[in-house]
Amino acid sequence: LNPVKILCSIFGIDTFWATVVFVLFFIAIISANAKELTYFCMKVFFHSILSIFISSMEVLGKQNIPEHGPIIFTGNHMNQFVDGAVILVTNPHRVGFLIAEKSFNTRIIGDLANAVGCIPVARPQDKAQPGVGMICFEGLRILGKNGTKFTQLEKGDRIRPGKSPESYKIKEVISDTEGILAVEYGEATPLHEKYGQGIENWTNYDILKYVDQGKMFEAVQSALAKGNCLGIFPEGGSHDNTDLLPLKAGVAAIALGVMDKYDVSVPIIPVGLNYFRGHKFRGRVVVEFGHPINITKDMIHLFREGGAQKRAAYQELLREVEHGMRSVIVTATDYSELKLIHTVRRMYQHTTNMPTIWKQDIARRFSVAYKLLKEKYGGELPADLKELQRKIEDYQDVLERWGLRDHQVSSANLELPYTKLVYIFLHGAFIMLLASIPSLILNAPVGVAADYWSKKEAQKDLKNSRVKVAARDVLLSKKIVFSMVAVPVLWITYAVLLLLFSPLDVQVVVVLFLCCPVFSYLGVMAVQAGMVDAKDLWPAFLRLLPSFRKEAQRLPGLRVMLQKEVRQIVKKYGPELGALYYEKSSSAWEQAVNKRSSPSASGGGSNSSSDNLEGFLKADNATGGESVSMVGTSGGAASGLKVKAV
Repeated sequence: LNPVKILCSIFGIDTFWATVVFVLFFIAIISANAKELTYFCMKVFFHSILSIFISSMEVLGKQNIPEHGPIIFTGNHMNQFVDGAVILVTNPHRVGFLIAEKSFNTRIIGDLANAVGCIPVARPQDKAQPGVGMICFEGLRILGKNGTKFTQLEKGDRIRPGKSPESYKIKEVISDTEGILAVEYGEATPLHEKYGQGIENWTNYDILKYVDQGKMFEAVQSALAKGNCLGIFPEGGSHDNTDLLPLKAGVAAIALGVMDKYDVSVPIIPVGLNYFRGHKFRGRVVVEFGHPINITKDMIHLFREGGAQKRAAYQELLREVEHGMRSVIVTATDYSELKLIHTVRRMYQHTTNMPTIWKQDIARRFSVAYKLLKEKYGGELPADLKELQRKIEDYQDVLERWGLRDHQVSSANLELPYTKLVYIFLHGAFIMLLASIPSLILNAPVGVAADYWSKKEAQKDLKNSRVKVAARDVLLSKKIVFSMVAVPVLWITYAVLLLLFSPLDVQVVVVLFLCCPVFSYLGVMAVQAGMVDAKDLWPAFLRLLPSFRKEAQRLPGLRVMLQKEVRQIVKKYGPELGALYYEKSSSAWEQAVNKRSSPSASGGGSNSSSDNLEGFLKADNATGGESVSMVGTSGGAASGLKVKAV
């Protein structure tokens, strides 16, 4: 029985008008919740896209996120637009991000950003203009020649010398050839600038006109005061360095401003985005949410005093934010060092089934220990450490020459009967080819074109960037944007060809077209299954080569030897590292490091990688409490590094 019809018959109402009322009521509900529904739909959409391009997204530390807003999420920025999408889909809260106005005004990216409630930010560097003449710095003085017109500059305008990533604010203009620069915390200082330093080093420069961001700050602070959540990348731009760039003061200004203006304390949650082959198709990412950073009474007191005290408040909060961000990522000086850290971590751990959170903690300990030991021994590692590093790098070179990975040496038996090797290779090749058939039709054309286009665009971005190493950070974003346009075009092309040149009925073609998303996704999953076999296919092929037989006999034994040496070195130098070696929990040793590390010596940004860490090396060793040993004994070398089970 239909209750609506029964009520309509009782009261003598036409069912048509009842239907109209319910439809209007439904539209009103949808309109009232349009933003929430749009955000939910976009979250599902982003999750679908990322599940195609990223093989796994593992989330750690979700218990650190408060149940209710407002919250500021600060992430490292190493994968351009993908970073925001990853935080969005792994976050239980609705998060609005700050995004460069330049990106917000582009098609596709801007449309998606607008749909999820991003706030555009005008950046001076996006409107930089080349300056006339040449400049140099003498302390905080800027000098010009060959036609410079400093009198056309206004207070707040910025100068960016040569190829420097930093820009410097004009405090006072004296003449067309002389001016004074300002120094504020959270910004770089010309005292450490390598371009144009000294009267003999003249350089070209760009002019960055002052941009008033007051309205943006007001809008953001008002939204936070209402309980909304904000996502921000304090480095100021995407990059492919292996360490954090100096943090901008914006996040501190926002958090302290909300507390000062609305008396609302907003916790800051650091978010670590740890990518593994993150710029390639089907890479993976570990997302780690750190412990909340809260504004203290001392910070807000300093902030309200203004002047130098206000800058000190920025400095203190930025330092806390940087420490928090470093606690959820693994940093290194360059890619070679990062590769070394992860190789040593794999050799040190006693099992391949170790939880990811433990792996991350051990990798961070090795990263910090490497810096600490270099600091302690005057910038050079001790002889035995340098020798071990050389051996591991030689081992890595051998693996790279043969196209192998460390886990393949440790997990695969490289010495098998020849007939079994032939079987393994043929089986892997067959499975890989079989799994690739769907994608060869539906995905491969777009994949090849996207790879070519993304590399071409990356070269443009690299040319225009001052902080990128090889512009790897933009590759995956470019591939995704290209595929979002090209994949539907490919499906429509197939549908048109079927209509024109096949005997299939229109209804059948329409059904096939509507099934393309499903077939395409299944093709990606099939390729993923094939890639599992493909990873072992190359080692299987190598084992068929007579020239590789000697290496097959040598590599496993070499790895075991290096593994023993790594553990012996940890046992030898570990006690010198105090809390880093003895503390069970990651938060305990991180606090010990942060307590004894001094602020960055420069006035520009915050970057602890160059901190003076000698005080930490002199710390008393802290022991006690039950702990879980991450490595058992091997060849008589017992583990000294211990971490708390999580």
